[in-house]
Amino acid sequence: MIRHASTFLALASLPLWAFASTVEYSIPCNPPQNAAPLDSAPIGLSFEFYMWPSYMTNITPPMQCAERLSDLYGRVMPIRIGGTTQDRATYDPDFDGYVSYVNEDPLVAPMELTYGPKFWDLIPEYGGEVILGFNRGDNNRSNTFAAVVEAKKRALSNLAAIELGNEPDVYNMWNKSIVVPPWNASQEGASAADWAQEFLNIWEQPLPILAAGSYAATIPSMPDWPNIPYLIETAFNDSVKAGVKMYSGHLYAAPPNETDLKGEMNHVKTVADLSVFKKSIALSHGEGRPFILGETNFHPYDVHMDETFGAALATLDRSMRAVTIGIQRLFFHQGTINQALFNWWSDNQINAPFYGGYMAVQALAGGTSIVELDQGDSSFAVYVVYSGRRASKVLLINTEYYTEGVRPRTDFILSGLSTSRVTAVRLTAESSEVVTTKEQTKGSPRPTLGGQWFSNTDCSSKGAQKLETSRVTGGKATFSLKASEALLVYL
Repeated sequence: MIRHASTFLALASLPLWAFASTVEYSIPCNPPQNAAPLDSAPIGLSFEFYMWPSYMTNITPPMQCAERLSDLYGRVMPIRIGGTTQDRATYDPDFDGYVSYVNEDPLVAPMELTYGPKFWDLIPEYGGEVILGFNRGDNNRSNTFAAVVEAKKRALSNLAAIELGNEPDVYNMWNKSIVVPPWNASQEGASAADWAQEFLNIWEQPLPILAAGSYAATIPSMPDWPNIPYLIETAFNDSVKAGVKMYSGHLYAAPPNETDLKGEMNHVKTVADLSVFKKSIALSHGEGRPFILGETNFHPYDVHMDETFGAALATLDRSMRAVTIGIQRLFFHQGTINQALFNWWSDNQINAPFYGGYMAVQALAGGTSIVELDQGDSSFAVYVVYSGRRASKVLLINTEYYTEGVRPRTDFILSGLSTSRVTAVRLTAESSEVVTTKEQTKGSPRPTLGGQWFSNTDCSSKGAQKLETSRVTGGKATFSLKASEALLVYL
């Protein structure tokens, strides 16, 4: 049960920050019937194809951050290697390097690239599960399948899934060789099915292995647009479906106003963005297959809001909301280093969105199921994570935007608690617009998590950890969150 109320303080002499709203949520001590099961590693990372060797060989702090996330899971974090450049990549079995391309501007992804067998050797070196992308857009089956065969030889034990093509619904935008206009659902679906069947004939075992779909957009108002429901209901026969291990969608928020962080970071927007996958999730589960977000992040093009603390809260909220509606995993994409503003890091800087990703893993790690208590119609999000039959964590998120002046506060009252005291860790910053910088050596004004921040040098935690303790009286405890804050409560 959820009860909303407002508390108004009538004394004019009180400071403005004393005015606060109040919301109350009852915590089910056992997982309710609508609780969603949790994967053992629900948050993963997606690396742009051509950047993968750079991350593994010469960009240090980001991989140290990935190790910190793996430490929270107690296992190596799952990753995906793919993106737009996978459909620009030509495999050369005689090339002795990792990847080769000519690009005058290092901040612009190359239009053509060559890679060799050593590219795959970095996968077992990483040591975790990998979804691996291959080129379908250039329509060179012999080259792509030669690469697949070599990858299987070198990295099979780490290959969780194979992806044939990245965002094939927008191949026409890139003038890919495979496209015959208008490139609608029936055309793309037939191509995807034909490629999948030939791949399966070559791959043979182990099966299932394919990550199918990987579409850039879900557009319910355009039913003829390439989409996962069409693959499942029409394009794929039983043979291809048997080879599909998971269905994959991509999610970026396409903003109506590229400067409207207030609207874009709000919980209501996050709920609406994820709602477009309802049918795809249901159909995937109906086939006995999981649905994942093989690539996701805040926005599909570089806008300032993507590097802010507001983006960190949106990352956190998207992660939690997604798993509650049946999405097994989210792979947060890391594009061209030092260019893509949604990246969790630069070559020598930990960016604000990483704080949201870290807290999401912190909240979900060790959990077996999750339920959302809010109705998705306000700025407040409340998620309960269960370990077995016991509620172990509650995550509270206040997605109200804040920049300057009076900072609103909301009191979250949690009832149904069975302990006498609880501890909590707070994610906060001085405003929604805060970004990190390479020069910073202190916490302020960058985000802090439990009073600490991440070092730009090695991603270690800096500063004194601050754990908050709250007394539980009559099964209730109250937690105050200012606008643009999140609080992870350990029960």
